[in-house]
Amino acid sequence: MLDLQPKHQFGYINPVLVSDFIHYQFYQIAPPRTHLVAYHINLQSFTKDGVDLALGAFWGAVDFLIGRKVERISLGGIPLSAYAGRPQILELLAEARERTEIPVTTDFEESIDALHALGATRVVAAAKWDEPMMAAVVAYLRHAGIEVVGSVGEAHSAQQVVALRPGESIDIAVQLGRDAFGQYPEADGLLLAGGAWLVLQAIPQIEAEFGRPVASNPASSYWAAFKQAGLRSPTPGLGRLLDSLHDA
Repeated sequence: MLDLQPKHQFGYINPVLVSDFIHYQFYQIAPPRTHLVAYHINLQSFTKDGVDLALGAFWGAVDFLIGRKVERISLGGIPLSAYAGRPQILELLAEARERTEIPVTTDFEESIDALHALGATRVVAAAKWDEPMMAAVVAYLRHAGIEVVGSVGEAHSAQQVVALRPGESIDIAVQLGRDAFGQYPEADGLLLAGGAWLVLQAIPQIEAEFGRPVASNPASSYWAAFKQAGLRSPTPGLGRLLDSLHDA
């Protein structure tokens, strides 16, 4: 009889109500019988007030995912982390370590780990956000010791982001990558930030065009989860970070 029970479960705290690309991309690259367990905290706006309201649901999400016996918990949404600021996020994660033995982190922290793993030392950040949001992203990266040479943004509201169709999101991601490396040729790596788009298809295209590594927060979360569990990705060709798991 076919056994459909998951062998591995990873918890994801979803910042917005609609994030179909997060799930779709996960199941395109995950080994069989690997499950993404999501809990939504309903971020309504890319503002400090919106972030504070969403973070109010954080511990309820953590408790739910602990109850589901996941192996890892990641708080998604670089805007959440960026507007909260890294000191607050690190305090939150330190408290989580006191509550549970399950690793609890954020996709922004996973992205920073990915940039280090890719050997990127001078990073440009690009995303579909406005200037204040990009400034917060840059400040977070610099707090983590990342040298940021610049940033490129294209303003979208939270509602516009989740409404993007697959082709639109790929086109925007590729163009942002081109703009980032074009405007900052000294960069040796790119953080292509944002989860609510089909970013995995854009990553290998940008890397092939510029010969430099690209990290996105969805790819970084998948990479960190699979690496923790000792899993290989069965799907090659999705960029240097995920291909490092395929080739391992």
